[in-house]
Amino acid sequence: MLPTIHATTFRKRRRNVSTPILHHYPESPYAEKIRTLLGYKGLRWHSVIVPRIAPKPDLVALTGGYRKVPVLQLGADLYCDTRLIAQEIERLAPSPAATTVSPGWNEVVEHWVDVNLFGQAVAYTLGAIVDHLDDAFLADRAALRGAPLDRAALKASVPMAAQALATQIAWIERGLAGGPGFVNGVRPGSGDFTLYSTLWFARNGRFDFSPFPATQAWMERLRAFGHGQRMDLGADEAIAMAQAATPAGLPLPTSDTPDPSGLPLGRTVSIRPELLGHGTTVTGTLVHLDTQRVTLALDTERAGRVHVHFPRLGYRLQQA
Repeated sequence: MLPTIHATTFRKRRRNVSTPILHHYPESPYAEKIRTLLGYKGLRWHSVIVPRIAPKPDLVALTGGYRKVPVLQLGADLYCDTRLIAQEIERLAPSPAATTVSPGWNEVVEHWVDVNLFGQAVAYTLGAIVDHLDDAFLADRAALRGAPLDRAALKASVPMAAQALATQIAWIERGLAGGPGFVNGVRPGSGDFTLYSTLWFARNGRFDFSPFPATQAWMERLRAFGHGQRMDLGADEAIAMAQAATPAGLPLPTSDTPDPSGLPLGRTVSIRPELLGHGTTVTGTLVHLDTQRVTLALDTERAGRVHVHFPRLGYRLQQA
């Protein structure tokens, strides 16, 4: 259990709910999703650049071990995984809306992209640019996968990945051609931003989109949103802002039904991603748990007490 915060300490550490802080690096497709969403919302935000490969001491000082990007910081609250980050941005800036006009379909698109299309885009792009990647980068990604990455195998995977991408982008093309403008309808939704960042990554690998004019036009509409008003921030400053804040209060789960995990609030637990999760385990006190979100409280050496938030789907939660 975490020690009690006394009232005097609580008053000193008022929650900082000002400008969002995004921990990211330029080449990350996941970060591009959030940067584009910030642009669509027209938000001001602080940018903290994180190294592409481990070690990432400043990021893990905030998250307690989670090193994947992006991470969104709001004072002493850290939000991991783009799906949860997008939800938090929508809560902070509900207009213009990026919510679904057809409940459920954005989630279906996001899940299909995350578990299927993204893997093909990665196979194609890494294979296409592997000669420009150093050994340290490949070793880092192999460590996340828990399996080796071979240059020759990456190159050999390009033709099949290109075929798979072309087949699935053809589905997207048919859906967009003559449509209202976005996957979500007349305005972009979470499915649009997730899909866009994956195709943005494939385009960086020089995938040929010329046979797909409707998809190209849709990508240009997303690109035109820009990235909002970005302001650079040092990692030490971001950590100091977390240390000066206090985590937001969270409502307890409303259902009296025990959680399927069997884990009660207050228990010490660990959590890690199911995909690319090796070496990214976070251990802390469980302070919130429902069907959408898991929140752990951590006492960190450099940032003080923080809450680290994860989506429920795609993460393995267990007693530590």
